[in-house]
Amino acid sequence: MEKRRPGRPVGRSDIRDKLLAAARERFLSTPYSKVTTREIAERAGSNLAMIHYYFGSKEGLYQAVLGDVAEPLEQAWQDEGSHRSLNDLLSTYYQVMAPNSELTSAISSALSSEKSPGRDFVLSRLLERQMPQFDALLASMKDNGELNADADPEMLKVSFLSMMWQPFVMKELYEQVFGLKVDEQFMARLANHNCRLMESGLRPNLN
Repeated sequence: MEKRRPGRPVGRSDIRDKLLAAARERFLSTPYSKVTTREIAERAGSNLAMIHYYFGSKEGLYQAVLGDVAEPLEQAWQDEGSHRSLNDLLSTYYQVMAPNSELTSAISSALSSEKSPGRDFVLSRLLERQMPQFDALLASMKDNGELNADADPEMLKVSFLSMMWQPFVMKELYEQVFGLKVDEQFMARLANHNCRLMESGLRPNLN
């Protein structure tokens, strides 16, 4: 008879999903520091041992929640991987990162503090998925003679990231200072504006 590993759950194979659902509800509505693994376990009808078994720690559980919430964005980048235009990249991103969604709330919260346990996780996901896409776009534009020779690649990346992330991080400021309503219509308008603005600066002057 096979000996069971210590701490391995017996039956109730859905307990991981229940823990993840309970953690998602708490982490997306409450600051990380105010959430306890004990209350998450109780909500899931489980115990602390199962959190440690499946996720290792509170931080591991939080990162699992972020990964779960970010899945639509990851899928969108994968589906749109063949696109080779700035408009495609920004439009896809803005469509998925809808204002007031769980995704934007989770990412904004994770990036709000340098000590946030989700900060490095979000940034690594960002770099892994989005920067290669942008690098491929720049390489394609360069090969086709569509990229200004004076363009600074590093600064282009900074500009690109700012265009992608700032609307969600600065949402409240935009609404309070400029009186804008940051909704899907606004994001579509901003995507079009940013694409035209950046492409005009990227392309060589043919005059």
